[in-house]
Amino acid sequence: MAQTAQHDDSRTGTRDRVLDAAEQLFVEHGFSATSLRAIAAQAQVNLAATHYHFGSKLGLLAEVFHRRIAPIDEARIAALDELQARVERPDVQALVRAYLTPLYALNRYGGSIQVIPALIGRIHSEPEAISKPLLEAEFSKTAQRFTDALCGALPRMSKADIRWRFHFMIGAMLQLIRFSAPIGGQLDTENFAKSLDRLVSFVVGGITQTSDYSITEANT
Repeated sequence: MAQTAQHDDSRTGTRDRVLDAAEQLFVEHGFSATSLRAIAAQAQVNLAATHYHFGSKLGLLAEVFHRRIAPIDEARIAALDELQARVERPDVQALVRAYLTPLYALNRYGGSIQVIPALIGRIHSEPEAISKPLLEAEFSKTAQRFTDALCGALPRMSKADIRWRFHFMIGAMLQLIRFSAPIGGQLDTENFAKSLDRLVSFVVGGITQTSDYSITEANT
């Protein structure tokens, strides 16, 4: 039993080292310019180990991305489930906060919060055949749940407009992760919770603002 446990720990350690090395190299050089051999060398593992654990370079990229995104999206879905269990039709502010607050969970899953926008940026720079399936696999389920809930909170706004505003919210969220102060501002000691409150206020205002093209008789 002890030998089996030790062997399992060794395999887990190897897998984590490969993921850490791949993430660093993908962010620094991009997918195309990073070889499995370079990842294996950075991780100090046998090249065969990368094939054993991930199958291919694309499979490795997908797992690097999934490792960062899945825990926070799981926390988002759990927050939404809890909210909808308490309130039949949650308001926009509660929904926005349920989506954004799990950013706190990132520190519990290793690494820096700043790696997410860098990783997403690199994935966006890849050909659509690579980037689109990865992004949709990670984000589509959560995005659908939250946009559906926002449609319930804003029944007179078109579904298409809500999707766009949700899309813009994600951009604002990534901006907060990447930069700790506004352009032209000074770095300060404001904690992340206060910055998140500012973001929630900004996003709620943007989502709920009405205009001629956003009001319809029913969601379409």
